[in-house]
Amino acid sequence: MPKLGYLNHLKLSGFRSIKEMDLPLGRLNVLIGPNGAGKSNFINFFRFMNKLLQKDLQLYVAEQGGADAILHFGRKQTPLLEAKLRFDPNTYNCELAPTNDGRLVFKSEICQFYGYKIGYDGGVKLKKLAEPGATESGLPKPSTASIHGHVAGYIEDWKVYHFHDTSKTALVKQPCEVLDSERLREQGENLAAFLFEVQEHQPAAYQRIVSTIQRAAPFFHDFILEPDRHNDSKIRLRWKHKGNDAYFDAHSLSDGTLRFICLTTLLLQPKLPSVILLDEPELGLHPYAIQLLGSMLRSASENTQIIASTQSVTLANEFQPENVIVVEHRDNNSQFRRLEPKAFESWLEDYRLGDLWEKNLLGGTPL
Repeated sequence: MPKLGYLNHLKLSGFRSIKEMDLPLGRLNVLIGPNGAGKSNFINFFRFMNKLLQKDLQLYVAEQGGADAILHFGRKQTPLLEAKLRFDPNTYNCELAPTNDGRLVFKSEICQFYGYKIGYDGGVKLKKLAEPGATESGLPKPSTASIHGHVAGYIEDWKVYHFHDTSKTALVKQPCEVLDSERLREQGENLAAFLFEVQEHQPAAYQRIVSTIQRAAPFFHDFILEPDRHNDSKIRLRWKHKGNDAYFDAHSLSDGTLRFICLTTLLLQPKLPSVILLDEPELGLHPYAIQLLGSMLRSASENTQIIASTQSVTLANEFQPENVIVVEHRDNNSQFRRLEPKAFESWLEDYRLGDLWEKNLLGGTPL
């Protein structure tokens, strides 16, 4: 892979519906499977890691209903949550145990540096983090000055994006701070400020975003990105209709169009996060927009790592077997299986991957 920070391998046990998982990951990873199989739980593990890094583990556990709600079938069946993550040249391992009052505390937490992975002769270095019984992670603020600082930087850059809320009160429809433009936020709440920044400093990238939106929404002409004239510290999403001089705001966009605008901005932005996670991004999109989404995911995976779940045959048709992870719920456990490309070579001469999934030749369909 072209840069550090990609997640190469994840071993996870005891997390929600995931009893045991040992999964290699590539640049483009698309999870397919029926409702309740465990796709969302896999994605939610990355939210869990974000909260752990932010020292909000106990708040997160409490909000989820306590340790028993996070452990696989509770502490009586699962006394320990274990995670082992490899993102060459580093690894991060932790073990978490439940307390009597419903918290999760660290039994161990370490990170390691494998110098030979990048041609470094310093050997393997180990850094112990949280002490046994600690309530929050020992990871520091992200930096490049230490092994654990590098690890923290990788985890901080793993973002789970969720653009499903397009209600009247959705954050993406509200005014935001003009200066909140460093990176696109997880629910698109700073979309207008972020697009304003891209338009000002990366005009070619901005034009690619606008052109792609026009392919899915031919009525769309361009954004009107200007600070509020009554409060120049605020900006809201406004746009112009083709053939009309009137301005419209985000409330005038259909739910599907607004979601597609968020996804297009995310995937075509000039500086991508090291890992992008999306849970069923196709929801509410027109079939043609879903095809465009598949193309953007493939293209973005050349410069970042994509982990996405889907229930869409149309979206699955945009990928190859080596991109797909089949998720099934068997024996009270979410099971994850990568496809073997050679097994489908003859089938793919006549069918696309989503068609094979629909025919139940891949697995990952309700039994």
